[in-house]
Amino acid sequence: MRWPLGATVGQPFRRLAVGLLLLAVLGALIVEIMAWQLRSLEREEIENDLIIRSSDVRSALETRLRDGIYLTRGLVSFLKSQQGLRQPEALERWMASMLADATDIRNIGIAPNNRIELIYPLEGNEAALGLDYRESPQQWAAVKHMMETREPMLAGPLQLIQGSTALIYRAPVIMDGEYWGLVSTVMSADRVLGMLDTEQRWQDLRIQLQREQVGGEPIAIWGGELIDDDQPRHMMRIHLPGVIWRLVVQNREPVREASTLRLAFYAVLVLVLLLIAYVRSNGIRQQLEREAMWAENERLKTDFISTINHELRTPLTSILGTLGLLDGGATGVLPDKAHGMVSVARRNAEHLLRLINDLLDIDKLVAGQLMLDMQPHRLDSLLQAAMEENHGFASRQQISWVYDNPHPEAWVRVDATRFRQVLDNLLSNAVKFSPVGATVSISVYAEDGGGSWCVAVADQGEGIAPEFQPRVFERFTQADGSSRRKTGGTGLGLAIARGLIQQMGGEIDFVSSSQGTCFTLHIPKLVN
Repeated sequence: MRWPLGATVGQPFRRLAVGLLLLAVLGALIVEIMAWQLRSLEREEIENDLIIRSSDVRSALETRLRDGIYLTRGLVSFLKSQQGLRQPEALERWMASMLADATDIRNIGIAPNNRIELIYPLEGNEAALGLDYRESPQQWAAVKHMMETREPMLAGPLQLIQGSTALIYRAPVIMDGEYWGLVSTVMSADRVLGMLDTEQRWQDLRIQLQREQVGGEPIAIWGGELIDDDQPRHMMRIHLPGVIWRLVVQNREPVREASTLRLAFYAVLVLVLLLIAYVRSNGIRQQLEREAMWAENERLKTDFISTINHELRTPLTSILGTLGLLDGGATGVLPDKAHGMVSVARRNAEHLLRLINDLLDIDKLVAGQLMLDMQPHRLDSLLQAAMEENHGFASRQQISWVYDNPHPEAWVRVDATRFRQVLDNLLSNAVKFSPVGATVSISVYAEDGGGSWCVAVADQGEGIAPEFQPRVFERFTQADGSSRRKTGGTGLGLAIARGLIQQMGGEIDFVSSSQGTCFTLHIPKLVN
């Protein structure tokens, strides 16, 4: 298959490639947006779940701390009522009963003037008895701050001299407006805070406790390292006596990228692009094949016209010259029978020459090589001459003209010879397709808007078949009706007529029905 304009065959495929690339970019953008939206929804769900679970952790933690805080408050009230440490044995019995169910409390110490004089239980806590807080750099700063604010404080986790880690809740004892001492409740950090690591329902969480510092960054006091900041987490504050803790909760398993779903989206995108590429490439290939066939047909037509020009026109011209000499008596007077035969041969040769000239004209029109001599002409004169030229043919078919021209002074700028050729074609067609005894109407009128003169040629034939009408002005096309076969022709006349009238700046159109066909020429008016 020979492709038309071979240098441009790849252009449709390049355009397809560019289109597919743009679609791929757009599709990738859509996939990423969808993946981002899904990931955002997933993160939002995780964050909402973390809020609920963080509240559960805080509630459990506050409950464990509440025992020591409430017990300390009760002991402070008892000391105030007793005006100090006057009945140690009774106080020990009271503390023993209170600590029976408080499994998280290691001991309670009473420190008049900041020196521990009573501690319960004593067993295992002997090292703390007699401790003077002023001599403990690790704890004195917190005790001093409590004395200044006269507010209870929760400290820790701290390393005790007993060797364990604890949370210490200290409450000042104020008697008669004076600082008497303090009550210190030591809670096991491993039990109170250790539940953050051991509670079964929180095993899928990373939990970290932080203590806020005035003017500084919070420091971690319990829990492992958190996952990077890109992962969802939730932080809530826990307000405790003298301190603010931060509870930070995060899933142990990081949020995975929506890789599986993204891959599925991309797979669908690739399949869609492949389908589009397949369908479009087939369409382009078929279009190129059609164009190649059309170009091949055009080449064959051109070769045919060239052959006619060189192989037929020249000898036909010689034949016509010879027949003209014979018909004119150059060789003597011919017998009547011989003269009739020569006349028939001459008419047929002239008809054949006109067909050849039509082929050559269409070739020049297609190639853009037809030269026109555009001059001003009176439209009425051109029409009268054309009707006179075709009068004999119309008379033989018993067809009469009906001429209506209310604008006898209308002027146009055309090539007179070529314009006559257009008129001859329209008039001869109207005669050929009209029934015997009919009329052919030729009318002139001004186009709506006043820019052109219109010449309408209407016959009374059977009309043009609807399926053929779109191809009326194409080259080498003929209707399939019996009348068309009877009248013959090359199928070039109307194609030439349209090409000529368009080259002269005009246009041609038609309307057709079962009552006949009307072709209309639109020629620009010549002003002044």
